[in-house]
Amino acid sequence: MRKISIRSHNGKEYTIDQSFVSVINPDKCVNCNSCREACPVQAIEEQQRTVCHICPECTEIKGITVNKMYSLPTETSCTTACPLGISPQGYLTFTEEGKYEEAYELVWSKNPLSAICGHICHHPCEDACKRGLLVDYPLSIRRIKRYLSEKVDYSPKPYPSIYSERIAIVGSGPAGLSAGHFLAQEGYDVTIFESAAQAGGMLMRGIPAFRLDRDVLQREIDGLVKAGLKINTGVTISQADMGKLQEEYDAVILAVGKPYSKVLDLPGKRMNGVRSAMEYMQQVNNGMQDSRKAAQFYDSEGDVVVIGGGNVAFDTARTALRLGAKTVTIVCPECGDDVPVHEEERADAEAEGIKIIEAYSPKRYLGGANIALTAVEFVAVSSCEKDDQGNVSFVFDEDDMMELPADQLIIAIGQYADQRWYDWNQENVFYAGDVREQDNSVIVAMGSGRKAALEVDAFIRGRLIQDKLDHELHLAPSNERIYPFNNLKVARPQRNCIPMEERKTTFNEVEKSWDDRSAKLEALSCMHCGYQKVDPDKCIGCGTCKTVCPAGDVISFVAIQEEV
Repeated sequence: MRKISIRSHNGKEYTIDQSFVSVINPDKCVNCNSCREACPVQAIEEQQRTVCHICPECTEIKGITVNKMYSLPTETSCTTACPLGISPQGYLTFTEEGKYEEAYELVWSKNPLSAICGHICHHPCEDACKRGLLVDYPLSIRRIKRYLSEKVDYSPKPYPSIYSERIAIVGSGPAGLSAGHFLAQEGYDVTIFESAAQAGGMLMRGIPAFRLDRDVLQREIDGLVKAGLKINTGVTISQADMGKLQEEYDAVILAVGKPYSKVLDLPGKRMNGVRSAMEYMQQVNNGMQDSRKAAQFYDSEGDVVVIGGGNVAFDTARTALRLGAKTVTIVCPECGDDVPVHEEERADAEAEGIKIIEAYSPKRYLGGANIALTAVEFVAVSSCEKDDQGNVSFVFDEDDMMELPADQLIIAIGQYADQRWYDWNQENVFYAGDVREQDNSVIVAMGSGRKAALEVDAFIRGRLIQDKLDHELHLAPSNERIYPFNNLKVARPQRNCIPMEERKTTFNEVEKSWDDRSAKLEALSCMHCGYQKVDPDKCIGCGTCKTVCPAGDVISFVAIQEEV
């Protein structure tokens, strides 16, 4: 036994007697982070193994310097790249072992919309995968997440009822649903208000069915409601209602999104045939209902031009193609790597025959009789600059003009929020999602909702915000080093899509699911870069880590010798 000093959540230091310390077996640890996040005294840290890559002959990827080899493990990891803090290594290991329910439980505990993310997440975890950075290509983490959501018939456990405080959330998009989930997990009474007839926000109204099947989305929402999350649809909360809402609830989270489309103030902007992407996508999604045959509910015949280079622009263009457009052309002012669309969606659009023209910006809209759009005139972009806030300014070459025929023009250059929502600066009002973050991706919105939930909990309980997702990566000992040549992939499961003709004429989901063999084959490729380690000078021997560990015989206890 010995005495150690520990620091509590409120910042106070205590001296206690230490009899035992936990020890984690690095060979058995799946690095799910469950123990580290549950530890009450922050005695557990994440270790990242060095991936040896100084010999260029080991793989097709260029070798790196010795200094970079030792610095990279503490700079990037799939475990820290996810805005929700999900550690892929944990559920990849369980998938490899055939423990599918345990794998999905790990995902859902941190991501209440895991099936949705399995379909449409832009997977920042894959960008940070060391296999992709140093060996050959990153693991298909998103597809394994989708596989698990379809493999496991998961029924969420009911949320606990612990606190009397009531929380109101305005908006049921990914940010609002996530904030509600995490607060309900803590035991709060949460009610979400949604103005539309169906919950889901832009997940329901803005994303096309060929990327996210509506049944998948509805099942996720139904699961949250079944667990105890209250969602009141068809209820519009305006700024005038905020005073009453603040009186009735202990805290309010505004997750209202950015429902308004940015417009281009150009000559001819009021012509028939000019519309915004959000208006277009909402009309299509509202008209679909249960139908899967595109031409039954909307008409996009003729030449369609879409302005913008983001995911919404590409979603809109691919939608127009399915609605019968003769030609679809995307025009954006950016070029090369500056085009913001995700790589896979761009490849899908090009495969479907959509033309992409870079480095041109619209100058005016041209029309004929009855103020009907007939063409769009563009000016070339000679250069662009981006400031520290990410705002881009363009320089145009007036000597380089282009004209495209257009029966319909769809503008997809971004959205904005009602600025009046930002006027609520009271201490019990919090923000989540697009009204808080610059990035409007689903996973970032969900991470924002989680942060808002942490802030609400800290405000109500009167404690410091302590986000256990924020943690440092530590370099593992050299004897834990990974050698790429010993981890080369034998085979990689391929992405399977429906036939091209079906893609172009229906809204059936483009990408097919993986089977058991493909998922296990991909999971086997994980190099197991990380593991958890206990700091013996901080551990109080409470056993919390062992209780929450989902992997079994991983954590043991060692008695402390009495100090002389």
